[in-house]
Amino acid sequence: MVFNHVIGQSRIGFNRDLKKSLENCFDFNEDFEKNKNYLNELKKKVLYNNWILKINNNIDYINIGDFSFYDNILDNIFNINCIPKRFKIENKEDFIKNYFILAKGDLNNQPMEMKKWFNTNYHYLVPEYTLDLNFSLNLNIIKNDIYFSKIFKKKIKLIIIGLLTILKLGKIKDNKLKNRLLLLPELLLSYFSLINELNNNIDLIQIDEPILILNLSEIWLKCFKNIYSILCSYYSNIMMATYFEEINSKYLKYLENINFFSIHLDLINHKKIDNFINNKNIKYKYISLGVIDGKNIWKNNLEKSFYIINSIKKKIMISTSCSLMHVPVDLNLEKFDNKKIKNIKNWISFGSQKLEEIKNLKEIYELNLNNNKIKKYINKNFIKNIFFIMNKKKSNLIFIKNVQNKIKKINIDHFKYRINYNLRRGIQKKYFKLNSFITTTIGSFPQTIKIRKVRIDYKNQIISKDNYENLIKKEIYFIIKKQLDYNLDILVHGEPERADMVEYFSESIEGFLITNNGWVQSYGSRYVKPPIIYGDLHIKSYLTLNWMKYAQNFTKKPIKGVLTGPITMIKWSFKRIDQPNYITCIQMALILKKEIKKLEKIGIKMIQIDEPAIIEFLPLKTDKYRYYFNWAIKIFIFVFSGVKNNTQIHTHICYSEFNNIINFIKDLNVDVISIETSRSNMSITTILDNYDNDIGLGVYDIHTKRKMDINYAVYLIRIIINNIDIKKIWINPDCGLKTRKWNEIDKSLKNMVYCSKSFKNLKILI
Repeated sequence: MVFNHVIGQSRIGFNRDLKKSLENCFDFNEDFEKNKNYLNELKKKVLYNNWILKINNNIDYINIGDFSFYDNILDNIFNINCIPKRFKIENKEDFIKNYFILAKGDLNNQPMEMKKWFNTNYHYLVPEYTLDLNFSLNLNIIKNDIYFSKIFKKKIKLIIIGLLTILKLGKIKDNKLKNRLLLLPELLLSYFSLINELNNNIDLIQIDEPILILNLSEIWLKCFKNIYSILCSYYSNIMMATYFEEINSKYLKYLENINFFSIHLDLINHKKIDNFINNKNIKYKYISLGVIDGKNIWKNNLEKSFYIINSIKKKIMISTSCSLMHVPVDLNLEKFDNKKIKNIKNWISFGSQKLEEIKNLKEIYELNLNNNKIKKYINKNFIKNIFFIMNKKKSNLIFIKNVQNKIKKINIDHFKYRINYNLRRGIQKKYFKLNSFITTTIGSFPQTIKIRKVRIDYKNQIISKDNYENLIKKEIYFIIKKQLDYNLDILVHGEPERADMVEYFSESIEGFLITNNGWVQSYGSRYVKPPIIYGDLHIKSYLTLNWMKYAQNFTKKPIKGVLTGPITMIKWSFKRIDQPNYITCIQMALILKKEIKKLEKIGIKMIQIDEPAIIEFLPLKTDKYRYYFNWAIKIFIFVFSGVKNNTQIHTHICYSEFNNIINFIKDLNVDVISIETSRSNMSITTILDNYDNDIGLGVYDIHTKRKMDINYAVYLIRIIINNIDIKKIWINPDCGLKTRKWNEIDKSLKNMVYCSKSFKNLKILI
C-alpha cells in the first residue's frame, strides 16, 4: 500500500485572510479581545479550507501543527513553555497577547531576534536559552486543533519541530549555560510528555529535523541517535523529516538501527539516495519521497517523478519536498489575459495544484502496482502534464539570442577590482566632505494608504500616467523635506513608486512574470509576491533614472541611488530550473550595470546595490561556500566595475551570520556595507574589528512599532565604538522603512541623528 501526505501547507489563507486581523492584534488596544476572537475564527476557516483541499485530493493525512499565527518556532516555544526569562509578562494566561509580545515586542520588551529559515526567504524567531530555563507543557492550542479536525474522520498527522533543530537554531543568552545540549535531557522529557498527552488522538508524528542537512559535530550526531533511539522505542508512529538538502552520507550511520515509522527525504535536492536506500541498517516501514517541489512553482514532471518512485523497491509515501508555505496558495486565483502569459501559466503549479500532482502520482503508481499497464497511460492529467512539459522545453519565450550574445562577450576585464580602498576612501571623503558617524537610511520610507492607492489606481488605469507621475513626485518632495528636517547626512528619494524592492524592477524587465495573488509569507504578517523568472532577462529602458533626476532638485546634500542587486533579484524570485543560477544572475547584472552607468552620468555619486539575499543564497553546507562566493562575488563586482573612484558603492545585507564568511564579505569590495544588527545586540561587531571598509550598523529596529529610545541608541553606539574604528562608522536603521508609519519613524530618526551627532561632537563621553 502507498500513502501520500504533505510536509506542510501555507497558512496565510486563499486571499491573505489573516493579514489585517493579525495586524489589528499587534496594537493591544481596547479592541484587542474582539480582534483576538475574530482572529481565532479566521484560523478555523484557514484550517478548514486546508483540510478540505487535502481531502478533495485524496491526501491520506490532514496536518495539525503546520498552521501558525506568526511562526512555527514560536509555536513550539509556547508548546514547551520555553519563553525567555527576560520577558516581563503580566498575564500568563493570555496566550495570544503573550505570543505577539515575543514576536513584536511592546513598551517593556524587546522582541525576539529574527533569522532566515535555512536557504528560504522565510524568517523564524530565534529561541533564547539560559541555564535556569524550565520546560513545561502548554498544549491547549494543539488540543483544540485536534478536536476541530475530528469532524473529518481522517488520519491526523501532528507536525512538531525536532529537539535538535530547536536547540541548534537557538542562542545562549547567559554566561552560565556553556552548551545548548545541556538542556537536552529536560527537553527530551518535555517531548515525551507532549507525545504521551497527544498520541491517542493522532496517527502519525512528523518531527522536523532539517539540521541534519548541515555540517554537525559528532556530539550533535550522537545526541540525535540517542534521543531518537529512545523515542522510537516507545512510539511506533514517528516520521523524521529533513528537507532543503541531502543528508550528508557520513551521517547515515547515526540513523542506523532506529525504528522509525518513516523517514522523509527531499528528492528535489537529494539527488543521490542509493547510499540511503541500500543501507539495510536504516530501519523504517515507509520511506517518504519528496518529489513535488515545495519551494518552486514549476509544474512537476510527473513522468520523471513516476520513474523515480517506481525505481525504489520499498514501501513508499509520496509527498512534497518541504512545506508548501514557500509557494503561493492557488494558481486559479490568477487571471492572465495575455496569450503569452496564458502559455506560461500552463508551466506553473502553486500549492493547490501541487496537491493535485501528489494525487495524480499516487493514482499512476497504484495502477502500476496493480499491473494494469493499459490504464496507467490513460490518466488524462498525466498526458496533459507530458504535453505542458514538452511545450515549455520548445518555447521561444525562454532563450533570447541577443541576451545570449551579450553574455558571450563578457571577459575577465569586466571583473576587475577598483583601486585600493584606502585610496578610494581618501578621494570620496574629500569629494563628499564627510567624516565619521555619517547618518543615512537604507532606502524606503513609509508607504501610506494614499501612496499605495496611487500605484493601484495607475495599475488599474484609473489615473493617467501624467497624473501618477505628478503624485509620486509630490511624495518624493515630501520625503526629501522630511529627511532635511531629520538632519540626515545622506538622503534617498524614498521609493514611493516601489511596492516591493524586487517586484518593482521585475515589472519593467522582460523574462519576469508578475502575479496578482502569488503571495507567500516572509515573516508574521509580512507577505511578499515573488516574480517568476521564465526566460532570459532584458530591458529596453531605464529603471530609476527619472525619479533620481527629480529628487536632485531639492537639496545639495548627496542623494543615494538604491538598486536591488542581481543575486537578491534572482533569489527572491521563483527562479529558473533550466539553467545555472549564475547565468540568470549575469543577465540581471547586465541590466543593472547599464543603469549604474547612467546614474553616475547624471550626478548620482552614491549608489547602493542591495544584496540582503547574498547570504540566503549561500549553500547549506560549508564545503560549498567557496564555489558559491566565487561566482556571486564576481557577478556583484561586475555590476559596478568601471565606475569612477569618487563614486561610492554601498550594499545592504540583513539577517546575516558573518562568522564563517567575513573574508568573503570583504571581497565584495564595497565602500560602505550596512548590516542589520539592533535585535542581535550588536553581537556582529566583535568580528568586524578587522573589516577595513566603512560600516553602517542598524541601531533602529524597523520590524516593530517600538520607537527608538535615545538611551538604547546610546547603548548600541557605545558597543559599536568599542569594537570598530570611529572613522569607519555610519549610523542607519536596520532596514527600509516602508512597513512603518510616519508617526513611528519621526521620533526614532530624530533620536538616531541626535545620538550620532552627539558622539561625533563628543558631547557624550566615549
